Amino acid sequence: MSTFTFASIDVVPRVVQLVVGLLGLILSIKARSRGVSGLMVGAFVLMLVATAAGIIWRFVSVNVPSWASSGGLSVDEIQWIFMGVGIPLDAVALLSWLLVAIAVAKSGHPPRHQAGFAPNPGPVNYPTGPQPGFQPPQPGYPQSNPPTQQPPS
Repeated sequence: MSTFTFASIDVVPRVVQLVVGLLGLILSIKARSRGVSGLMVGAFVLMLVATAAGIIWRFVSVNVPSWASSGGLSVDEIQWIFMGVGIPLDAVALLSWLLVAIAVAKSGHPPRHQAGFAPNPGPVNYPTGPQPGFQPPQPGYPQSNPPTQQPPS
C-alpha cells in the first residue's frame, strides 16, 4: 500500500470526530438560542478547527520522505517542524476540551436572575393568602369570584 493509502486510513477516526463535532456544533448553537452558555459553541468551533487542521497536516506529512531526499531538510529540521505543528494542534484540542468542561460545569448551576425581572413565582393556581381589604375565605367553602359588571342594556 502507498503512503497516501495509509494516511487515508489513519484519518478515518478524525473524519468521524469531525462529523460528531459538526453535530455537536449544531446542537450547541440550538441550545445557545435557548440561553445556554456560548462556551460550548466556542469549544466545538475550536475542536473542529483542530480536527480539520490535523487531517490536513496528516496529508501534508505524507511528503516527508521527499523533504528528506531532496536534501533541503535534515532529520532534525523535520522533527522541529513536526513539533512546531503538533504542539499548537494539541494545545487547541486541549483548550477545546477545557472549554467543554467549563461549559458543562456552568450548566449545572441555576441561572442568575437579571435585574428588573422577578424570579419564577412558583406553581400557578397555588392558594395564596387574603389580599388586603378582603376577608379570608372560610374553610370548607369554595372561593367564589366577584360578580362581573354587565353592560347596561
